[in-house]
Amino acid sequence: MKQLFLSFLFLTFILHLTAQTPAAGQYLFILDGSGSMWQKLGEENKIAIAKTVMKNLVQSLPAEAQAGLVAYGHNRKSDCADIETLVPLARLDKAAFSAKLDAINPQGKTPIAQSIAHALAVVKTSSAPVTVILVSDGLETCDGNACDLVKQARKQGVRITLHVVGFGIEEQDLSPLECIAQAGGGRYFPANNADELTGALEQSVEEPVKNGGFLSVKVTLDGNPVDATVKVFKKGETKETALGRTYTGAETNPRVLLLPKGDYVAEINAITLDGRPLQRLADLVIAPNDTLHRTVDFAKGTFEILVTRNAALSDAVVILYRSGTKEVAAQTRSYKDAKNNPVKFQVLPGLYDVSISSVEIEGKPEVRIEKQLLAGAATVSLSHAYQSGELKIGARQDSSPVDATVGIYSKKTGANVANGRTYQTAASNPKTFILEPGEYEVRLNAVKPAGLGKKTLTAVVTAKGTTEVTGTW
Repeated sequence: MKQLFLSFLFLTFILHLTAQTPAAGQYLFILDGSGSMWQKLGEENKIAIAKTVMKNLVQSLPAEAQAGLVAYGHNRKSDCADIETLVPLARLDKAAFSAKLDAINPQGKTPIAQSIAHALAVVKTSSAPVTVILVSDGLETCDGNACDLVKQARKQGVRITLHVVGFGIEEQDLSPLECIAQAGGGRYFPANNADELTGALEQSVEEPVKNGGFLSVKVTLDGNPVDATVKVFKKGETKETALGRTYTGAETNPRVLLLPKGDYVAEINAITLDGRPLQRLADLVIAPNDTLHRTVDFAKGTFEILVTRNAALSDAVVILYRSGTKEVAAQTRSYKDAKNNPVKFQVLPGLYDVSISSVEIEGKPEVRIEKQLLAGAATVSLSHAYQSGELKIGARQDSSPVDATVGIYSKKTGANVANGRTYQTAASNPKTFILEPGEYEVRLNAVKPAGLGKKTLTAVVTAKGTTEVTGTW
């Protein structure tokens, strides 16, 4: 279920971003030609989907663009050195590029690190910046550390932006691929069908961020790394500007994202913790050529919820729900003593809804306090002050008490809020009810003596007041 959730999350990210017109830059594509590319996604093989999508993309590139194509695993089954430049990085010949794509016959291994080393050698011959786009359907199956290679290349001044597209990948820990994208100043895009692959590649050929800065987000639980998604939004916007995943390794946690200069907010979702708790970062200002560091810790925080009635501690059922769901995160009663009231819940950070239902007031009126954001190791203090009054209801025939059933209905909503019986004793006649302030209709039905019939009364209850009404026969 977690993998399905993540696929949905990333799909939403890709579909929500509007593709821009491709820039007339330099692009070097690295395409996976390993044997696993014959696997099917839906009705088609991965390789067939990739060829179609990439040919369509090439047709959309400006005529003045330069593009090259490297493939691996397409000639021999078990050779980690099976890497080849199929199209040199030069002025784009769309027909020739497409023909080379069509000729790829997947059969070998996945030498990602060696392929990137091969691509870097190609890039170093160019005097202009190059966008490298790796499309792979799996993780490394040969030797080498691609992430380190990219880091070293950029430190040495190689002018690249490197994006990674994970195409139909089954593995759950994709941190090696995200690390490559992060080291290359690019993005990691998951793609599980033709539409997602199209969206990923279209974004990959957009003009790289210029004069931007970096957001570094470290996610922990009590100081230990936590796997989380990081979604970044331009302030005031609802579409994601960037998205990444931290995993738990030092290569990707902290997760570093390149952003245009500006004001941002971020949502950090700890996807492997119970309930997938969420925290938000506000007022993130990204400056050119600078890195903004943030640490988000998912240590438990505390809700303190005080419940009173007429300024005194009051008994209520207090339930904490994960926001927008019926999933109970915590539940207890406040009672009427300072030991238990305010109620205290220690829970993981995230967004919660609070329900408070009075035990003392008839009808158990409920109050909901929604979308309360709890940060790690923080305390959120909430309170609700109920108001109530007493309604005493008597039933008599002359001077004698009448045993009658009592129904109390809200004049405002028509709802039945309380029921009771007066009996024929002084202890219960008049019968006392604790109600919220308001106007009520009281319906009496005589039981003893029999045959007296019904009475309907109106009563107004005021805060801290006592109202008495009597039905007489």
